[in-house]
Amino acid sequence: MTIFVSLSQAATSQNIENERIREWHLMKPSPNFCNLDDLSFYRFKTQNGSEAFLAVFDLRNSKRHLAPFCNDTNSTVIDVAQKSDALVACNGGYFNLSDGVSASFVTVEGKQSCNPRTNKALVGNAKLAPFLETIFNRSELRILNDSHGRLRAVICPHNDPVQKGYSIQHALQAGPRLLPHARAEEEAFIRKEDDGKMVDSIGCRKTAARTAIGITPDQHLLMICVAGKGQNEFSSGITINELAALLKELGCREAINLDGGTSTSMAIKEGPCTAIAGLRQVCGRDPAKLVKSGLLIVP
Repeated sequence: MTIFVSLSQAATSQNIENERIREWHLMKPSPNFCNLDDLSFYRFKTQNGSEAFLAVFDLRNSKRHLAPFCNDTNSTVIDVAQKSDALVACNGGYFNLSDGVSASFVTVEGKQSCNPRTNKALVGNAKLAPFLETIFNRSELRILNDSHGRLRAVICPHNDPVQKGYSIQHALQAGPRLLPHARAEEEAFIRKEDDGKMVDSIGCRKTAARTAIGITPDQHLLMICVAGKGQNEFSSGITINELAALLKELGCREAINLDGGTSTSMAIKEGPCTAIAGLRQVCGRDPAKLVKSGLLIVP
């Protein structure tokens, strides 16, 4: 089953059907954004017509810098991107809607910036007590650095030891892991509570706006946002399993879901790549949603 069709191909002729595209490098970058040798942008529609935006970053062969952020005071993705002069940015980990405190671990430049163990609303929730250690061990995206300064991206549980010869430069936790297998149940996003009630905390089986990160075997990092209701009038979003299938079709071997729903947002620098080119929120609500953390690619 084809998960998506390319808008860039569709624009060439309304009389020609889109060919099935299996991997990201067979797509044509969108001319509306700041495409570079190591960073390219794509716009397409999913099978159900939802709008999607994709940024592809060559982690091993780039002088640009990829890093998560964790706001002291919650801010919009585009505001953080503008202050950082980012080329692209998206939302990241989970947080309390009530007070904005992070429910995900975030490490920036080797230092922990967000720690959910200090989240009083999370640790004080009696219904979550049996699942807390599972929640704290949810999957995270790690950017590893070896003694020669070479970078490598991996996705693993938070408690996993660091691979020998590497140190953690950055880490952004969210979940569930999508590839090689979706782990919504294992990471307690879908769980059975003491009263027997089944809870799907992020609506895994429902269509919704989603943000995710995928990693290809050759260390290209894919940052994707799929719009949902309230973000684009023609978009209904995507389920967790559909998102996993989409990232696999794009060529990813590993993938992780980030915070979604109303938090889903992405800002991209419009082309051509000049100093006067500005950032535009291409996916998200209007007005933009405040978030706790996210991911940036900066010059």
